[in-house]
Amino acid sequence: MGRYQDRKWSGEKGKKFGHAGRTEDPYFLEEGQEAALCTGCQALYQNKRWFFDEKAAKKLAGTNKVREVTCPTCRKIKDRYPEGILTLSGEFFRERQQEIVTLIENEAARVRARSVQDRIMNMNQEDWDKLVIETTTEKLAQHLGRAVYKAYKGELDIRWSEMDKFVRVYWKR
Repeated sequence: MGRYQDRKWSGEKGKKFGHAGRTEDPYFLEEGQEAALCTGCQALYQNKRWFFDEKAAKKLAGTNKVREVTCPTCRKIKDRYPEGILTLSGEFFRERQQEIVTLIENEAARVRARSVQDRIMNMNQEDWDKLVIETTTEKLAQHLGRAVYKAYKGELDIRWSEMDKFVRVYWKR
């Protein structure tokens, strides 16, 4: 099997590899809402984006300068609304499970440092040789699957939902 399952580009913007394109996320704040602080993760919202800034969050917490809200990512985690699912399985995975999980946790931490919305929601051991990881974004599930593939090879299958902003990534070896 090739590196990735064959996907054809339709030629339309946002339709590459079967992806449904940009969709509206019901969890994001409405336009025009400025200066907010997440009570869950201490992320700040300003200029239409979420970011981490520990010093500013400590300074603004409890003041009237900023609204205290729950960020879209914390709401997704609370509502158990994953946009990506990564499934790792196989005999090789069982033998090297701790090593692979450490790789995934390190990659997720690296991605989270640059993007507040990319987080692992849940890791669930379903069988002796199968681990299912739920992520808050479809890009993180895809990124983690590719990182495992790059490090350990195997079979990688990425399946985009036709209608929703959702992806299932399967890695097996």
